[in-house]
Amino acid sequence: MLARHYSKLVNSRVIHKPLRYLTTVSSQKTVPLEANDTEVHVDSTSVKIQWPKASNVTQAAPHTSTYSHLWLRDNCQCPECLHPTNRQKLHSSADVPLDIVPEQTTLTNEGLEITWNKSLRHHADSQIHKSFYPTSFLSQYSSPSLRQQFRFNNMKFVTWDRELMDAENKFISYEEYNTEPGLYKTLKQLFDYGIVFLKDVPTHDSKVTEVAEKIGNVRESFYGRDFDVKSVAKSKNIAYTSLYLGFHMDLLYYEAPPGLQLLHSLKNSVTGGSSIFVDSFKAVEIMKTEHFDDYTALKEIPVTFHYVNDGHHMYYRRPTIVDDKAQEGGSWGMHVNYAPPFQGPLDIDDPLEAARFYKAFQTFADIIEDRNLRFELTLQPGQLVIFANRRVLHGRTAFDPTSGDRHLKGTYVELDLFKDKLRVLAEKYHNSI
Repeated sequence: MLARHYSKLVNSRVIHKPLRYLTTVSSQKTVPLEANDTEVHVDSTSVKIQWPKASNVTQAAPHTSTYSHLWLRDNCQCPECLHPTNRQKLHSSADVPLDIVPEQTTLTNEGLEITWNKSLRHHADSQIHKSFYPTSFLSQYSSPSLRQQFRFNNMKFVTWDRELMDAENKFISYEEYNTEPGLYKTLKQLFDYGIVFLKDVPTHDSKVTEVAEKIGNVRESFYGRDFDVKSVAKSKNIAYTSLYLGFHMDLLYYEAPPGLQLLHSLKNSVTGGSSIFVDSFKAVEIMKTEHFDDYTALKEIPVTFHYVNDGHHMYYRRPTIVDDKAQEGGSWGMHVNYAPPFQGPLDIDDPLEAARFYKAFQTFADIIEDRNLRFELTLQPGQLVIFANRRVLHGRTAFDPTSGDRHLKGTYVELDLFKDKLRVLAEKYHNSI
């Protein structure tokens, strides 16, 4: 017979007794225990669950989780509070009374049931509400590490230099990419290194957007759904010339630059025109370790990016190095904003602050230009590269436009769509690939 725990309000005071019951959870399922105990305590502000460690499942070490009464009522999982098909909340967090407390709690192998002492604010239903929280739900939110595990935010990326990329870079075939396990393999490599290459992609104009749409909808810009990278007369962008194109990131003058860029080689018979890449996160590692004051300056001083041409006036200011680690849900815990060809005049009036920026920026640029960090290859027809636009810097060596043809087709995808697809596929394949 399952043990139960009841707590009732008596004269506005919660009386509680510890509960001993035979259940624990892995990250996604409820698992019966043979001899472990779980204790539950209720006080005036929260429910505390002391999770044991199960010997027969992979589980975090024994730990105690504290769930605020306000948080629990706000996150009731019943169909009256969470729509059963679209899984969206049917009330606002502002509707939870600040003095709400459990009138009764019951815990079984399936989860926690709470009867509350009052209803939500602004809701016509005057009946006392009964909430239910599956054990798997409580486990997912029982600690910062398990929350990160649930969101797959515990994955660790790999910074690289030329030597590592020469050794680790492996093309994924177009045929494999078009399978679910192959797509997950591609996205996982893209997360790990910020860059991945495909081969044997048919050389049709539309293929780059078709490849992109396996991840998510393409991100349109003022260049359209896709764009052509080839030398043209009177070009509107330096990329559309045969000149050397230094390391940069795209569209940093947008308030929300695209997360991924795809480039598909359709023709490439020219002399020169190699694609070049650098992991900016590796450059930041070196900067932080060897030039900490300059690293700090690039985190603090915003850079102007603009595009004032061809009927457009795009403008945005952002620091060169941004630390996202405080934001759970960030893909890599940081991002970089570096695009010298698209910088505008700095909005800095203080000469000392200007000197501080230029010194730091020169240090960073010298690190980026180090040949030991540069990965270079010539994209052959049918090869396609996908890279993280806010991590991997890209560029191109100069080429002779009279020596042949060079034509790449490009498009963008939002970073949120990449993270969405990666989480969904990781749920199915992260233990098998």
